[in-house]
Amino acid sequence: MKMNELKLVYFSPTGRTRKVIMEVARNIDLKSVSHDFSVYKEKKPVLKFAENDFVLFGIPVYGGRVPALFAQYLQNVTGKNTPAALIATYGCREYEDALIELKDLVENNGFKVIGAAAFPAEHSIVETIGARRPNKADMKVIAEYGVNLNRRLKKEDNFDNIDIHVPGNRPYRKYSKNMLFPKADVNSCTECKACARSCPAGAISIKDPKTTDHKKCIGCLKCVRICKQNARSVNSLKYRIAEGKLKKVCQSDKAAEIFL
Repeated sequence: MKMNELKLVYFSPTGRTRKVIMEVARNIDLKSVSHDFSVYKEKKPVLKFAENDFVLFGIPVYGGRVPALFAQYLQNVTGKNTPAALIATYGCREYEDALIELKDLVENNGFKVIGAAAFPAEHSIVETIGARRPNKADMKVIAEYGVNLNRRLKKEDNFDNIDIHVPGNRPYRKYSKNMLFPKADVNSCTECKACARSCPAGAISIKDPKTTDHKKCIGCLKCVRICKQNARSVNSLKYRIAEGKLKKVCQSDKAAEIFL
């Protein structure tokens, strides 16, 4: 089958998943088109892909699951027995049910999964865990995943015989409750609205960027990192508690897992 285009469908609040998916895409011999759901869209886009498209889906793992917000976007993303590959990045703890959940979501929407991978990355909350990952060595592994996907696309005329198995459990684990809600220092905030424009969950109001809707907040902490005035932060006590717990269960030297 002659392939048409490479479609990138991803969610990457802190940019690490984007870095990985772009490196994989760089090693696939197809023109690529990106669909980045990292910035909140109140009206969910409708995407329909053809049988001769190839789609890369990329997510960060949140508590061993596909981020619920991205799962909502996927409701409007459909294929027609369209070949697809999966990418999950996780903060050096475990990816648990994220890959199997992502596989179920895309297959139920008309895609045929021909590859999957989980890549360790710098933790989105405690940046000393897996610091600066994906690093140079990681990028070589990530690139090789793209090379192998490219070979598969060129070699196979029909993907029906491919059966990718990934770890995970059904029913999926329960979503863990987010305890780290960012808040704004009203004295430091200049209301530049950079945080509101970049929030992937639409939890910060453009009209009043000093407030955060905790019901919408997903705890990615992008607003904390993007604020040039350092006006956004999380509760220091809760952060230290989370840091202590995460350092006990995370391993900065985790290796990638690839399923082809």
